[in-house]
Amino acid sequence: MSKHRSIHLVSQALLVPILLLGCGGDAALKPPVLALAPNCAALQTIALPNTVMKSAVAVAAGAANPGAPELPAHCIVTGEINPRTGVNGVRYGNNFELRLPRDWNGRFQFMGVGGTAGYIPPAIGADSGDVAPALAQGYAIVTSDMGHVGSNASDASFGLDPQARIDWGYNAVDVVTVAAKELIRRYYGKSPEYSYFVGCSGGGRQAMMAALRNPTYFDGVVAGAPILEQHVAQIGSMQILQEFTAISPKDDKGNPILSRSFTDADFKLIDDAVVDKCDALDGLRDGLIDNYPACTVDLKPLQCKGAKTPACLSAAQVTAMERVMAGPKNSRGELLYPGRHWDTGFKNWRPTMIGTSTTPVPNSRRGSNTSIRLVFMTPPAPDFDYLKFDFDRDPPRMMASAPFTATNATDWHAFRRAGGKAIVYAGVADELLNTNGVHNWYRNMIRDHGGLESTREFVRYFHVPGMGHCRGGDSLDRFDHFKALVDWVEHKQPPEFMIATGKTFPGRTRPLCVYPQQTRYKGSGSIEDAANFTCQ
Repeated sequence: MSKHRSIHLVSQALLVPILLLGCGGDAALKPPVLALAPNCAALQTIALPNTVMKSAVAVAAGAANPGAPELPAHCIVTGEINPRTGVNGVRYGNNFELRLPRDWNGRFQFMGVGGTAGYIPPAIGADSGDVAPALAQGYAIVTSDMGHVGSNASDASFGLDPQARIDWGYNAVDVVTVAAKELIRRYYGKSPEYSYFVGCSGGGRQAMMAALRNPTYFDGVVAGAPILEQHVAQIGSMQILQEFTAISPKDDKGNPILSRSFTDADFKLIDDAVVDKCDALDGLRDGLIDNYPACTVDLKPLQCKGAKTPACLSAAQVTAMERVMAGPKNSRGELLYPGRHWDTGFKNWRPTMIGTSTTPVPNSRRGSNTSIRLVFMTPPAPDFDYLKFDFDRDPPRMMASAPFTATNATDWHAFRRAGGKAIVYAGVADELLNTNGVHNWYRNMIRDHGGLESTREFVRYFHVPGMGHCRGGDSLDRFDHFKALVDWVEHKQPPEFMIATGKTFPGRTRPLCVYPQQTRYKGSGSIEDAANFTCQ
């Protein structure tokens, strides 16, 4: 029997007040008469606490989504919750976009947003493989800028404002969900029968935060490549920048050029070594490393015997890469964050790790990442030099951000008691997220929730061989995780695997197995057909 998850506490302020009729001992409470919005435009006139309703526009079928799959007729509602003037006179507020299809299926999806947020993607539903957007399937969809407007998806200047940090960390998910469900109730005359949160990267972190902090808001969540513990994971970023900068060629003034620490040919050498050593560990040479836990690579055979050439790595490159793969340590040799998995994907490291800048000013995602200075360091340190990060002294400066950003806690008991289900997935070759952090979190969940089978009753984890951050890489990166979640929540069909495809391997299908199982070839039949593989 389906259920509606009620929202208490904050949401009570959004409900139509209950009218007290009669008086004295005969006084009785009557449920309120629901003031329905007679049409889309009327939603703009609804008064919600501390909320500015900005617009409500009806959209015809096939409109307002150029270049994307055709969308049904729907209503687009925009608003801002808790608008205010913050630090340095900057305008802050939890802006949202809610899309309400004319033919509603009675369900609601919160679409997570990646990066440092600060923008509102079209609320058509989170990416879930090569299927129609959730809006086209009849879902009401909301998304938010998570409490601030940024100049781009990496703008972390909001970190200077204490309340904006909290909104981005967790509060926006709370207040936007409450407002969206009330607007849905006003428009359709009833609340959602099922509610879901789906996101990847920063959106994956938001999904996990929703399960932790708002355990009754959503029947199910999908957390892809969740950035679950940057307060410690970014220590790895400091190590990467320092190790690779130290071996970078210098300009005529003696300044290192990070982008020149490795060439594209150097990264390909490492990729080829990984494939050569590990591709067959799962019993099949097919370009996918399913048995990734067994994959370890020694780079010393790639080291040049003499001068550096495109066919070998310098001794400094080998040492730096092996240190990075092993993880950051302090001066006592204590591991501060786990090392990385070996997999294909080093050829995709340039944008994230070293960039393309020909000057001493790096433009890589790690080198130009201001969120470390402004969000994860507490208090913010706008002028902090990453190359001077001290692995003994500075890690505590990162830890103070955990209470409002981290989702690596294992206290999912309230979510579990409420009947919630979660699918978590990550690419083994993710260049931005160290998936060992996600693996450690899930192993801790198993420890704290009665073992593997008990944990699988409400949270299932999937690793995606070869996949980069959320998608891409030498992988099968297209799979319908949202349908798998809905089938689990609404039809009690927990996913043992999901069928995956990808542009890197055209025509190939494979089962994506639930952790700790791995895909194995049955020994006969086409290796392009999922039917010839099993999960072991």
